Amino acid sequence: MKKIICFCLAAAVFSGCLIGCTDKKKKNDQNNGTTESSTAPEATTITDNSGKPFLGKWESYKAIVFGEEYETTYAGFPLSAVAQLEVSEDKTAVVNISLNPRGKARAYNYFWEVTEDNELWLKSPDDGYFCRMEQGQMIMRYADDDGTEIFLMPVSEFTNNETPTEAGLDNSDYKDYMGKWESFEVKSDGEVYTDKLGEYPVNVAFQLELFDDNTSVMSVIGDPMSYEWAPEKKEQMYMWGDFEGFSVKMEGDTLIIDDEANLKVKFKKVDKFTDFDFSAVADQAPEENIILEPEDEEEETTTE
Repeated sequence: MKKIICFCLAAAVFSGCLIGCTDKKKKNDQNNGTTESSTAPEATTITDNSGKPFLGKWESYKAIVFGEEYETTYAGFPLSAVAQLEVSEDKTAVVNISLNPRGKARAYNYFWEVTEDNELWLKSPDDGYFCRMEQGQMIMRYADDDGTEIFLMPVSEFTNNETPTEAGLDNSDYKDYMGKWESFEVKSDGEVYTDKLGEYPVNVAFQLELFDDNTSVMSVIGDPMSYEWAPEKKEQMYMWGDFEGFSVKMEGDTLIIDDEANLKVKFKKVDKFTDFDFSAVADQAPEENIILEPEDEEEETTTE
């Protein structure tokens, strides 16, 4: 899991708001959206019980980002969606985040240890968090200590942020959605693209593959990202990733994904994805893909 806070000040990829830190897009991997270390920590016994204060369920209720304090919502999401942490005695921990319009949770796995400063260090191959205890609350900060702090309180059960879905739906209702899809029309910020998206042909800008195990992979400008999907209502599913979500439906032979804010992409089904040498135009591309960032990013992420 990449930073669970600073991405969202402008907001989530695709959705009207932007991931505000470097490279927050989750790469496709074999964990289908979860992150875990490839090697377990050394088997050690904490004889001084230093880890006990951190055990149990913890839920975010406040955050400080770039000096601004958030106590009710953050980037339009409830604070409880920012981080739900469960620390277990076996030196593992799970962080759930549900920063998408339907409140669908995604789990990220960590190992933990207690440092010499009596902080809990959550670690994975991708990132890490240091957590300290103050007056019965836990305070998380990212390993690079960018000033962001997430405040968590102990809870017996996590808040359910998920929007209810229509009952009686089954994966078999979406069998026609499965397979490979390439974009042929992209609408973003009111502009419609049917030929090229910057230097990229539209059909290679978005390439999506849906699988019947409720996972999917979407490549955006050649960058694959993993997603989960679930039935939402008749003839519509919902697909979500780290910090964004899309309604997905079919109209005839066309598959449409819509973030319901800024981006709508129409796809056609293909047997094989079109090849494209993205490196050939890499030097002409902006630092962040043009379709993923609003033009006013700088203004939105600047505080007085």
